Amino acid sequence: MVTTPATSGLSLGLSAIRHGYTLGRDFTAVIGGVTLNIAAGEFVALLGPSGCGKSTLLRLIAGLEAPHEGEILADGLPVAGPHPDRILMFQDPTLYPWRTVRQNVSLSQDISGKKDAAAVDDIISLVGLSGFERAWPHQLSGGMAQRAALARALINHPKLLLLDEPLGKLDALTRLTMQTELHRLWKERGFTAVMVTHDVEEALFLATRIVTLSARPARIVSDIQVDLPFHRHRDDPQVLQLRRDILTRLGHRDDW
Repeated sequence: MVTTPATSGLSLGLSAIRHGYTLGRDFTAVIGGVTLNIAAGEFVALLGPSGCGKSTLLRLIAGLEAPHEGEILADGLPVAGPHPDRILMFQDPTLYPWRTVRQNVSLSQDISGKKDAAAVDDIISLVGLSGFERAWPHQLSGGMAQRAALARALINHPKLLLLDEPLGKLDALTRLTMQTELHRLWKERGFTAVMVTHDVEEALFLATRIVTLSARPARIVSDIQVDLPFHRHRDDPQVLQLRRDILTRLGHRDDW
């Protein structure tokens, strides 16, 4: 049985969420009624077709938008807007090019005026960027830039980390390394994680649960408990069987 780490994360409750956008004169439904409960400390991966509403769901949870219908609760309290307990990390690192690694990581401290140089040093070390504190974003590899973005996201100990395909643009080997690092940080920090990915193997390597969504407007197709111990091996027969099952649920035949 999978056990989650000692948690400092928050719980999430999504109840009958519906959402969409008006494009010109037409309304496009994006979320078609999603109800989902996530326990504190879980790592949940969201899989589904491109454009089905996965990223929109993360924005709603982050409080960047309000759903047209339904309610989102974080630790039992309504999500009414953005909050430092809930941090959204995008596919692109979005580092400020005029700030060094250290300055990017300490951005929230600069805004709040609550300086903690030791905390900045600790998180830079934790993501493996010691020695690159004074580097500019253009001097970093893709993987290093994502490490800096991850450090910036974790500097204030968020209870929920929302991940919108944060490893999607990395090369294959760097992506594998970052998956291992992300898993290590989740175990050490105990935050709740909700990650959008198109990579079934990535979901199986990281997640305690995998939720598959239908084409737009998104509805939950399946909610799979990944009841395999960490660390997981990608060639494990149980992992391969789960991969086949998930691809089938997503409408893909896996013949190999």
